[in-house]
Amino acid sequence: MSTYAPAYLERLNAVEGNLARFITRIPEVAVSTNRNEIIEALTPHHEQVLIDNGIAPKLLRRAQQVHGNKVALVGDIGCSFPIEGVDALYCGGKADCCLGIYVADCAAVWIYDTVGGCRGLAHSGKLGTQQNIVGELLKAMRKNLGVTPSECIAVISPCIRPPHYEVDIVTAIKSQLAEAGIREENVIDSGLNTAEDTETFYSYRVEKGNTGRMLALFGRKPEA
Repeated sequence: MSTYAPAYLERLNAVEGNLARFITRIPEVAVSTNRNEIIEALTPHHEQVLIDNGIAPKLLRRAQQVHGNKVALVGDIGCSFPIEGVDALYCGGKADCCLGIYVADCAAVWIYDTVGGCRGLAHSGKLGTQQNIVGELLKAMRKNLGVTPSECIAVISPCIRPPHYEVDIVTAIKSQLAEAGIREENVIDSGLNTAEDTETFYSYRVEKGNTGRMLALFGRKPEA
């Protein structure tokens, strides 16, 4: 099985203890127009990636993902059911929980605090980007965990991009990250367009809703 640790996540994974992954298309799983149905079918494969990396699936923390700009602080105490009404999650540097965000054209954005080890993960599609979900995530991380944005690294996942989509969400996300205080050299863009490669990625638009979901993960290896 692929490690799902591509080059654009190298700076995150180079930090001892960090586990940043992007689980792409699982060819043996049939796609579906029913989001809950396809996530249920993909879950054993996604959980196996966690298990292979020493993380218990019960430590996975997920967001409901309603295309809004609400965020939630999570930790080791909790459950694997999605947190209602939120599109981004964050945790302290010592938390063993693993953050998870599903995408199928929208961008997943990893945020890592290089000083305190705090982690954040956002779902930023068209509507979430319009509502500045990454800015809200960084604001919450600063307020509640003392994170300084200029000391953070941000990574933007593969997502749909022009000319396959009329909205350039990546340019907007980069601008919002800069406005929040993240330095340009610390913003890493995967540069990959989900709509261009449906052998590797799921694309809601190209597949007209009959698709799966990629899973972005950001956790901490238990031995760390």
